[in-house]
Amino acid sequence: MSNVVLGYKQSSFPAKLAIISGISLLVFAVIPFFIGSFQLSLLSKLLLFGSLAVSLDLVWGFTGILSFAHGVFFTLGGYAAAYYLKLNLSAANNTYGGELPDFMVWNGLEVLPWFIAPLRYFPIAFLAMIGVPALFAYITGSFIFRSKVSGVYITIITLAISSALTTFFISQQAYTGGTNGITDVSRLSFFGTEIPPIGLYFLILAYTTFVMALSWWLTQSNFGLILRSINENENRIAFLGYDVAQYKIFIWTLSAALAGMAGGLFVPLNRFISPVYLAVAFGTQVVIWVAIGGRGTLVGPLAAAILLGQIQNSAERVTQDWQLVVGVLLLIVVLFIPNGLMSLVPKQLRLANLSKPKPLPGTVKAAETTTTEKAQTEVAQTEPARRSS
Repeated sequence: MSNVVLGYKQSSFPAKLAIISGISLLVFAVIPFFIGSFQLSLLSKLLLFGSLAVSLDLVWGFTGILSFAHGVFFTLGGYAAAYYLKLNLSAANNTYGGELPDFMVWNGLEVLPWFIAPLRYFPIAFLAMIGVPALFAYITGSFIFRSKVSGVYITIITLAISSALTTFFISQQAYTGGTNGITDVSRLSFFGTEIPPIGLYFLILAYTTFVMALSWWLTQSNFGLILRSINENENRIAFLGYDVAQYKIFIWTLSAALAGMAGGLFVPLNRFISPVYLAVAFGTQVVIWVAIGGRGTLVGPLAAAILLGQIQNSAERVTQDWQLVVGVLLLIVVLFIPNGLMSLVPKQLRLANLSKPKPLPGTVKAAETTTTEKAQTEVAQTEPARRSS
């Protein structure tokens, strides 16, 4: 159903966006049948990294909050999934033939800690994948945004959070596995049936699609408009009566929940999680994906994560200094394409423009005529004043 408002034909169904999204989804659905097992695993991981980058784009690209802590949210969700899979490892496959994880035995624990024991049940573990990162984000976000910290100081706080949690998780070796993390977890199963790699790929693809759809819907709504307004002029939005801190806390918490679920899916794919993903280096990598792809574009961070992951995989075959290759690419983008790779895409094909209402025939020409007449009037009014001076 469509209606006419201010010379625009508005439609509740974005046809072009649906067609392009459907084609893209079809391509990703067909790819697994034409690639090997290694590339299938790599593409699954890159899709998860892409959804993680999209979650950061909601915070940084749309709201203007630069965060290096999204690796923290990702890892918290990953540890919740790792505990579940490790605790459900059969006694025959466990190193010591018991229900206690091997890293706990090494560190002298004899009883499963009370705060880890409930994670052996899938519903609780699933809620923890989303709830623990979201709760942590809500608590930290309330302190940060209610105290009206802004700008570079927020970035510094996220760096401190990442560094502090990395040190904490490494020091708690009996509960977290220390530097090695939690390894050799069981494979994900559904009612006793083990999910094969291609099944896990489609599960990850479905989640990435959900993240993209939710992010697009959110940013196209009035809520998304307020987020962009906060990014452009926070003081003006506050002057209009909006609770800026509440909006920031909400998007910060939602973004953390999305990142945590991505981390939860990462563990059954790679069968481990470690404090490496808590560190500033991984958080910086997520920021790079968003910066190279294009802030506030949603598609750009996803595409950049996949593209840079493939470049990294190719560069590792040639040199161990693959970080240098990524650094050079980042330098090129910052110097010559400051708005990211998505700025190279024609405006008609960008995500934000695919669902834009179309002007009615004749309204564009009328608008141009009105603008020209207005400009001529302004010139005519200023001409006598200029001559008299």
